[in-house]
Amino acid sequence: MALQFIANSNGWLSFNAETPTLYITAETDDFDDYTLKAWQEEGFKVTYVPFGKGGKTYVNALHHLGDGMSIGERYAIVAFGDAASVCLEVYSEPSTSTSKLCSLIAYYPSSIPDPGQRFSSSFRVLVHLAGGTVGVSRRPEVLGIQGKRRTVQKRITRGIGAGGLQEKITYPAYTYEGVDPGFAEHDLDEYDAVADAVAWSRSLSMVRRGFGAEVELERAWEDNVENKFHAKNPTKLLSTFTSNPQPFVNYTPTMTGGGGHDELLRFYSDFFLSSTPPSFQMRLLSRTVGVDRIVDELHISFKHTTEMPWMLPGIPPTNQKVEVVVVSIVGMRGGKVWHERVYWDQASVLFQVGLLDPEDVGKEWEDKGVQLLPVAGAEAARKIMENESEPVNEMIDDW
Repeated sequence: MALQFIANSNGWLSFNAETPTLYITAETDDFDDYTLKAWQEEGFKVTYVPFGKGGKTYVNALHHLGDGMSIGERYAIVAFGDAASVCLEVYSEPSTSTSKLCSLIAYYPSSIPDPGQRFSSSFRVLVHLAGGTVGVSRRPEVLGIQGKRRTVQKRITRGIGAGGLQEKITYPAYTYEGVDPGFAEHDLDEYDAVADAVAWSRSLSMVRRGFGAEVELERAWEDNVENKFHAKNPTKLLSTFTSNPQPFVNYTPTMTGGGGHDELLRFYSDFFLSSTPPSFQMRLLSRTVGVDRIVDELHISFKHTTEMPWMLPGIPPTNQKVEVVVVSIVGMRGGKVWHERVYWDQASVLFQVGLLDPEDVGKEWEDKGVQLLPVAGAEAARKIMENESEPVNEMIDDW
């Protein structure tokens, strides 16, 4: 039976079953408090297992992590550095008892098992690589007899696509461009916020899938939207955001928004809630719900009858109608909104309110044959609503 993660009255996640156990392990005696708390806020019972001096003592501790668990209970491991290397080695052995392990996440291990090796299907594995090289551990076999394990250094490739997936490794492994081991630990100089965020989403997804957990994220976000555009209640709106980590909102084209509750309260109370035109309409075109984020694609339309500091700061009402598609990327933490990044075509908005003339290309570009700026108006939003409503490639001369 799958665990059900639900938002309680305070917005935090709770369970309809035993709280799942997550072990975090690394070389240091203690560990990054931010990471420990982040996993706790996602509803896990977190226990830190220090690597200590490693060796047989540490390996023995790994073998006994599931001791005392009842039938049906399972645990996950998130390991860092040398501890990650040992965990991968230990749990790659067919003889290792893994009936209670459901997910193993390895951050920047110094060595990994044979890329062609398949782990037990009883648990999930995910590896985050960093740095230029990684040790690859192999145990040669001659006439059915396994020899001594050997480790050779291999260069870490950039992976395929934009996500860094290592296509020649059987188990899921990703690399992160321009980062070093330690990129996911907030208390280290090597910390990299972008790589950490991507790796966190992948790790959280793999752990939840291991536990068979289902998570409901939409309610908190719908409460946010309701109080932002309809009820316009700043107090209830702010209650949908996290307290820690500090929440932030960024309306990217105008760099408006804020960080922290005080700044967000001022932004929404003084510059957002009261500035929505009476004609404002919003329609959801698509919604993608991930493990820790929601992406909304929205068609919005309005007549610019009030000043809108978040979209057109400093511009008096133009009384022009605007249609534009907005993309909102919402990060969630512990059942609440952590951050929102919003994007739209600002050139199209400026064109529609009369502040941008596509024919005003400047003499230098006119002399080069440029006649119009490649800017579309409301038709760009309409084409997303209905693809056949507008022709394609009209801005390409030779089409």
